[in-house]
Amino acid sequence: MTYQVIVQSRALRDIEEIFRWLADQMGPDAANKWYDELQSAIESLATFPNRCPLALEAKSLKREVRQLMVGKRKQFRVLFIVQNSRVAVVHVRHSRRSRLSPDDNIL
Repeated sequence: MTYQVIVQSRALRDIEEIFRWLADQMGPDAANKWYDELQSAIESLATFPNRCPLALEAKSLKREVRQLMVGKRKQFRVLFIVQNSRVAVVHVRHSRRSRLSPDDNIL
């Protein structure tokens, strides 16, 4: 089964913020490389997204939020929800950032 992958607006803002930070800190080549890897990882969710483990905050959110680790040292978390035949990417966060809370708008 192939899933439709939708990147929510909050996740798009996360991606843009991370890209800009990487470009400022490490240069545009590093930011572009990260972005390409991220895009490939997100696209891979179209096939068997449930291979990814539940995110640490899934229990407290009372939602089946999953995570896909991305980056050279797997330092970025792509947080997503699988619903029927769709995958909704809700956030992209650095692994050192705090976990999502019930106050975060995830859908």
